[in-house]
Amino acid sequence: MATLTAADAVPIAPGEYLVPVPPPAPIRRFGAADLSKHGGWILRRLTAAYPTKGEQNIAGWLRGTIDSNDSLFLYMEHGVALFQVISTDTLVGKPVVYERFVFAEEGFAREAAALYSEVERWAKSMGVEQIVVEKMTDIDHELIKGKLGRLFTRQEVFARV
Repeated sequence: MATLTAADAVPIAPGEYLVPVPPPAPIRRFGAADLSKHGGWILRRLTAAYPTKGEQNIAGWLRGTIDSNDSLFLYMEHGVALFQVISTDTLVGKPVVYERFVFAEEGFAREAAALYSEVERWAKSMGVEQIVVEKMTDIDHELIKGKLGRLFTRQEVFARV
């Protein structure tokens, strides 16, 4: 993305300037071909987070999510995100969108926060009312809140077996 300078400003009246705003980075679905170009750094991040899983297992899992209707795997120039629809309570019948990861290159968290707007649109199109966020993300809480609105916290009680 080109950097705008004062020279890009267009005078519209004495002392007033119109400054062009660069278009947002395009966001699209992550495809199988993207694994060969971007899979390496994604695998490194995921194997660091899940050291008991091998690269082959994680790569297979990623390949399986790319074309799944229950997954939204997004790509932008400096970030990727994976969200999945899961049913947490089959009696309620309302699925939940669950964040698996949102990764941004160093210095691009603000731009990559737009991935949350895309997942919100996807969730609404399916009638989903909750998106579980901040599970594994490089995006600051306030940036996520800026995209999704008010965020809620829930406490969960569990036992280890």
